[in-house]
Amino acid sequence: MINRSLKVLVVDDTTTYRMIVRKAAEAIAGVEVVDFAANGRIAMDKLSRMAVDVVLLDVEMPEMDGLTTLRHITEQYPKISVVMVSGASHANANIVVECLNAGAFDFVTKPLESDIDHSRGELISSLKPILSVLAKQGRGAAAAPARRGVGPPAQESGHTRESATSAVWQPVSVVGQAPAPPAGGAASPNRSGTVVAARSQPTTTPTATSWNQKPGMVLIGASTGGPAALTQVLNGIGPALPIPMLIVQHMPPMFTTSLAAQLSRTTGHAVQEAAQDQEVRPGKVLLAPGGRHLSVKRYGTALRAVLNDGPKVNGCRPAVDVLFLSVMASFADPILAVILTGMGTDGANGVKGLKRMEKTYCLTQSRESCVVYGMPRAVVEMGLSDAAIPLTQIGNKISELCR
Repeated sequence: MINRSLKVLVVDDTTTYRMIVRKAAEAIAGVEVVDFAANGRIAMDKLSRMAVDVVLLDVEMPEMDGLTTLRHITEQYPKISVVMVSGASHANANIVVECLNAGAFDFVTKPLESDIDHSRGELISSLKPILSVLAKQGRGAAAAPARRGVGPPAQESGHTRESATSAVWQPVSVVGQAPAPPAGGAASPNRSGTVVAARSQPTTTPTATSWNQKPGMVLIGASTGGPAALTQVLNGIGPALPIPMLIVQHMPPMFTTSLAAQLSRTTGHAVQEAAQDQEVRPGKVLLAPGGRHLSVKRYGTALRAVLNDGPKVNGCRPAVDVLFLSVMASFADPILAVILTGMGTDGANGVKGLKRMEKTYCLTQSRESCVVYGMPRAVVEMGLSDAAIPLTQIGNKISELCR
């Protein structure tokens, strides 16, 4: 296969930010910015005439906003991955969560720095893990212009997170129809019915093992692709569980407030951002606040949430490992641990610690149903997964094990 650059279209209504995003993206190895657009209408016209792999898409734009543009792209160009670029506001956070559920691969926030060089540096740090993963997927060609609906006419013309780890499994395509799988590998449908090529030397899929203990708590860790996965998992659980559930989703501050509200609204479960000293109670679902580590500590007979702003763990805050290891130290009953889609290895050491207590059953999301098979893969390769199952089955399996 011929190596080539990842072709990126930058869409933002601000000239300054188009320049900042372009320079940040092109500072990442394997990335080429091929064009710009000032709004969604112009972007759709350009996508009809050029080959693009990734769209870096602003949320707030005139004429056609980010969410509307995303929906057009996912419908007309399913091979193209979309990364939302959002300002840090509560209104934008609500829109970003909706975008993630509508098919956006991931999102980054616009730096608040007034200095252009500092802003570019922050964007490089945010974009690098995302674009590095996409650049390593090994596509044979950029997504070609669609032959069907090509979007509204253009009104402008002219061309003006820490490193991704080796634990990320690189599928051929995150969204859309994949090219033929490599020799020795088979192609499998992902959660949307599209195809993801298997690795030539696939990781052995764990066979479900029996478990005769009733868990006293459910712990879930997720990253890239997590918001949509969490929605599906909670919808599959049904009525509130008779035990607590704690969730870590890698997100910056403010965005988890919107995610908790969205999960409550769409799944019927009462999902809350965890608050300092909040009691961990049966039937409650607590989500780690963005930008803060969540752990638990026992005070007499009560288990309470503890938040802190300590150093990042595995490049993350909140980190799955921090929560899982605190539960190991503070909770004596059996645990059901669930690792969903995400980049990197966060959660693997936490599961390893929980397993030492010999009271933990671990579910991992199957690689075919992951947006990025990094976090689940790390757990599987350490021999810690008791069952790797499709996303569509995880909610039901949690319910079955906990009732």
